[in-house]
Amino acid sequence: MAACDGQDSRVLVDRVQGAGYKAVVCTTPEQMLDAATASSPDLIVVEFPGEELRRCQALERLSDDGRSRPIPVLVLRRKGQELAGAASDMDSMCWPVGAVEFATRVRAMLRIAYGDEPGATPADRDALTRVYNRRFCEDRLEKEVERARRYGRKVSCVVFDVDSLGSVNARFGHEVGDETLRGLADVLLSETRQSDIVTRYGGGEFAVILPETDGRAAGVMAERLRVSFGQRSPVPDLPELVATMSGGVATYPDHARDATTLMRMADSALYQAKQGGRDRTVVAFSEAVGGRWSDADTGARILLVEENDYSRNVASVVLRANGYEVIEASDGPTALYLAKSARPDLVIIDVSLNGMSGLEAARRLVQMEETRCIPVVALTAHDMPRDLEELVRAGCRGYITKPIDTNNLAAQIQSYLRR
Repeated sequence: MAACDGQDSRVLVDRVQGAGYKAVVCTTPEQMLDAATASSPDLIVVEFPGEELRRCQALERLSDDGRSRPIPVLVLRRKGQELAGAASDMDSMCWPVGAVEFATRVRAMLRIAYGDEPGATPADRDALTRVYNRRFCEDRLEKEVERARRYGRKVSCVVFDVDSLGSVNARFGHEVGDETLRGLADVLLSETRQSDIVTRYGGGEFAVILPETDGRAAGVMAERLRVSFGQRSPVPDLPELVATMSGGVATYPDHARDATTLMRMADSALYQAKQGGRDRTVVAFSEAVGGRWSDADTGARILLVEENDYSRNVASVVLRANGYEVIEASDGPTALYLAKSARPDLVIIDVSLNGMSGLEAARRLVQMEETRCIPVVALTAHDMPRDLEELVRAGCRGYITKPIDTNNLAAQIQSYLRR
């Protein structure tokens, strides 16, 4: 990730690193071009205090340099400053911006840029929010239901709708309404699994297809997303705007036997949520829910440190499905930073990390004043006495063996939280 330096450069670098990414700092547009050519960053963040013209020209040169895929660009503009002639791979946010909102937008942009579904084209994207459009949703839902039918699996569909979007448009204007929809798209993209398909179904309505997911797990995810969206301002430079959303959940084959009926059942559940007072989630044929989906210690925040993407994603999905908030890291230095800034209730760390080992990171966690009271649990492929002695010396409260037993993971986590 490359960041173009400005008067708030230190804050910007902290935002980038706090979101778990590496930053290459450039002080001029020319340096930015050289760094982009040399290191091919995944994303460019440009601070826009003064040299608008030179930086716009530099960004145009990046777009025209013959790359097979343009580097996405996030422009940090000042309030009231317009970004004229923005390219399709360019986005903007008002600066300064909070750490949560910044990280959410970055994760959403990276997923859009590099997470295309097989066979998807730009025509399958919604022009405003850049998630997939209704046509893609209907086609993909048909395929996922057919796949679930063939292999005896389940697939869920969640339909979300922004509450009182018309009132937002009437009070603040349609541009703010559009930014609210963009804010919801950011949350859905950044806080769902890579395998989930996020789409805009129409108006303020979004549909998320959840393969390999039953109704209970879908309800947990929908409720987590609803709470996450409601806890932040969807338009960072308009903090007085508070928006909520309602959700409806349906699952094949529990609630429907085909894709069309599945969508209708999810829509019907959404209607029940609206009728029941909005800002809630309803699963088809169930009562409205709000934090009653798990007997676990709901609300507990877990820092999961694992460099293997597959193992981390699997564990993260299981933990979130059981009501936990999960923060992810893939290396020791990022784990230390997130542990100090986010103050999790539990740290789960792989002992065999590259660079700074998990054992070394665990030692530092239990030695630092800010994190010494946070229990640390090791992820290890070994279960031998000598290994266990090393874990104890490093300050770990216990261990979970790899490969992770997903059926027992939630129970193991509960036992460590309650000690």
